Amino acid sequence: MSVQEIADQADMIVAGYAFKVLEDHIEITDLNNLSKTAVIQNDELVESVMSDEEDAIVMKYYNRNKDLLKETVNA
Repeated sequence: MSVQEIADQADMIVAGYAFKVLEDHIEITDLNNLSKTAVIQNDELVESVMSDEEDAIVMKYYNRNKDLLKETVNA
């Protein structure tokens, strides 16, 4: 997939990270490096190929915006 395709399918983009809500988890992709991805399930980071620093950043963005993300998906 291209950056444009991932961005188009994202439910939320924050600071270059695309968040895509799926049935039982959320996939996060770094739009600046598509090989860096993570998965959040039940508000916890369960998989990641990002650095520890990026994991912390992604979780910070998620926690700040999860209510908006849920509203967007349920709209």
